Amino acid sequence: MNNLSLSSRLLIYILLIATLIWGAASGLGWLQTREAIDEVFDTQQLLFAKRLASANLSELTVDDAPIRRLPKTRNLIKNGDKGSLDDDALGFAIFNERGELLLSDNDHGNEFGHSTHSGFINKRLEGDDDEEWRILYITTPDRRYTIAVGQEREYRDDVVNDIVMGQLWPWFIGLPLMMALTAWIVRRELMSLRRTADTLQKRSPEDATPLEETSVPKEARPLVTALNALFVRISGTLERERQFTADAAHELRSPLTALRIQSEVALLAEEDKTSRNRALNNLIIGIDRTSRLVDQLLALSRLDGTSSLMSDVEHIDWRQLAAEVTEEALPVAQHKNIALETIVESPPQIVQGNRLLLKMLLSNLVNNALRYTQEGGEVQVTLRHNGLSVTDNGPGVMPSHLARLGERFFRPPGAVENGSGLGLSIVKRIARLHEFTIDWRNRPEGGFQVTLRQSGA
Repeated sequence: MNNLSLSSRLLIYILLIATLIWGAASGLGWLQTREAIDEVFDTQQLLFAKRLASANLSELTVDDAPIRRLPKTRNLIKNGDKGSLDDDALGFAIFNERGELLLSDNDHGNEFGHSTHSGFINKRLEGDDDEEWRILYITTPDRRYTIAVGQEREYRDDVVNDIVMGQLWPWFIGLPLMMALTAWIVRRELMSLRRTADTLQKRSPEDATPLEETSVPKEARPLVTALNALFVRISGTLERERQFTADAAHELRSPLTALRIQSEVALLAEEDKTSRNRALNNLIIGIDRTSRLVDQLLALSRLDGTSSLMSDVEHIDWRQLAAEVTEEALPVAQHKNIALETIVESPPQIVQGNRLLLKMLLSNLVNNALRYTQEGGEVQVTLRHNGLSVTDNGPGVMPSHLARLGERFFRPPGAVENGSGLGLSIVKRIARLHEFTIDWRNRPEGGFQVTLRQSGA
């Protein structure tokens, strides 16, 4: 069933429902019609029996009177129109108090038999191919005669079937016509979806033009709205990818050129050991810088490409995370004789987040502060109930450049430390994924401070 088209499934379901409802309605109609027919014919049998009971039956009791039987219908109407009648469906018989048959209709009445009970009974007549008859027995007021009026049960059923079938025949013609019209209407109404599918099939990945929502059925408009939103996201993703690729190529060009130059210097300085060693050291420094740049590019690509990393969240204790980050950054701090410490002003709140990403965020802030702080300076990681801050006493950033911090590959002019300009971009993206607010500013007493706050704090 799932392999069929939507229109085919709708037609099958409509056909099944219509057939079931039609069958149930037909069965109910047949039962109601049968009840009504039984009521009509029972009433007729009773009236017929009452007429016979009110007739003068005394002459039937004359001694030696033969059993009387009415003549057959074909003998009464020989040449005239006999009409649409079934003279084999109704019969009667009159019995005396001893149960002797006095008069019958000459067809079936003589087979009814006498009964001492009054009322309707259903009985099979042996002389009528064992057919079932519905027979009414009544007794005259003087208790001298018993009158039996019977009707063939099959005749009643035939009448019921004729009435019901007369009502159902239009449905035999109307149901196929209704299904054909329904199929046409369904296909016509779904034509807009087919046109939309054709448009999507021919659509280029870069096309962010929204689909026309009014051209599809109302039930499909939420889907079209969602598709339009998806087009915008895809277009934005492709644009970011193109920009990212262009920026990455631009940033990688300089270090790779420098690596090539240092390699050539090392090759040319075959006999100058000092120049060769200097070139090899610069080569190592350039490789480290390029390696860090590639790592940051990959991290930024993962953060831009998907937010599925946020499905892997856990309880984060900032004190434990800060201890790990400062321990890993301690060799760099000791190399530059920088005092690196963690201060807990108030117990930090436990947060929900991705441990790997939050550790990357804090590592970038601490390493950035260590890189731009002069020898003998200090870097502090301060933990509070509603967030944290990373503070240094370095040169800070020119006020005109503060607004551009966090842009990809932006490095303030005059920066003497090597870098790619991606650290704060990564920090900003991770903070946004965790719904944290982040801001940076120059300290009045000198230095730079980055503050991270939890949402709602």
